[in-house]
Amino acid sequence: MSDTIDEVLDVIHRLLLDAWDTAVTHETAEALLARRDVIGLRCVLLARSHAAETSTADEIQAALDGDPDWMTTEGADRLIERLHELARDGDAGVRDEAQRILARLRPREEWADGSAS
Repeated sequence: MSDTIDEVLDVIHRLLLDAWDTAVTHETAEALLARRDVIGLRCVLLARSHAAETSTADEIQAALDGDPDWMTTEGADRLIERLHELARDGDAGVRDEAQRILARLRPREEWADGSAS
């Protein structure tokens, strides 16, 4: 991870898991996803894997599901590529979350690479 993210990773993680204010959780997740990079997505998936409160997990999932970039062909392809990378991450929670999302996207992935029958 970049030095900039490493320096604030703990703060980002606390904001994503703020059980008292789900708006903070949602806005932080959206900002990280707007980076359109593996680092932002990894932070969100890590927080999703640690979310103990249902409302917190729901807000993180809503940010993931509602990212408008992923509604385009290019954005969906970029998401799938990044999720494949994160499915091999050193953190089991990140891996599990990436694999969970990939399982939901499997039909899109198969269609994109022409392997669907």
